[in-house]
Amino acid sequence: MKSEVIVTENELPEDVIEAVRQGQKIEAIKLLREATGLGLANAKVLVDRASRIHGPEPVIKSFADQPSGVGNLVKSLGLALAVAAAWYFYQG
Repeated sequence: MKSEVIVTENELPEDVIEAVRQGQKIEAIKLLREATGLGLANAKVLVDRASRIHGPEPVIKSFADQPSGVGNLVKSLGLALAVAAAWYFYQG
């Protein structure tokens, strides 16, 4: 009978935490399974939880980061014109 190992996302081996920091979740799961004998599902849950604590910061693009220029303005105006034309066509 195999004894169960109880591990939390705060008690992971250092090599697992390092893999999580680098964004390598699959490698972290593999290392965790080798170190603890956990099943795939349990190791994945722990690595997902650990990535919230130790993982890389998510990149959130804001509107200000978008390139500005005449091209985007023309596209927006063209879309507005197409919507207005469709509305006019279906109204009459």
